[in-house]
Amino acid sequence: MTYSSTRRRQCAHNVALLQPETTDMEIPAPNFRVTPYGDVDAEALAALRDTYDTAMLLEWVKRIDRLCNRLAPADGLRDELLRLHRMAHTVVNGVVLIEPAGHTDVWELAQELADELDELAATFSEAAQQVRPLVALRPEQGE
Repeated sequence: MTYSSTRRRQCAHNVALLQPETTDMEIPAPNFRVTPYGDVDAEALAALRDTYDTAMLLEWVKRIDRLCNRLAPADGLRDELLRLHRMAHTVVNGVVLIEPAGHTDVWELAQELADELDELAATFSEAAQQVRPLVALRPEQGE
């Protein structure tokens, strides 16, 4: 036997030792799905395809647009909060009258704003509940 044939047999033996045995290895099916927006959990995706109405997100966009219209313009929620601050600053801190006295009592404006803010909080909580099912798409991380 020549040196090169012995060396080849030895290399082949070493390569065989390095190769893992595949007879006992089971490769599980992937539990995620590749999408243009990242990998998602395959089971959650299947469930959402049967039950989730993505059009509801557009309805929430419309509702939030209406809320933004209420928040931003003159005499909107922002301006009313500033008005309440000026009134409370005078009443609570005793500073000079900043807000002209009107027909609305400080507590009355506070009640109106508190009710409106509660309503806004409930609305945003509902929106969060509409979005939350999509969080289930997060694929499980391997251990």
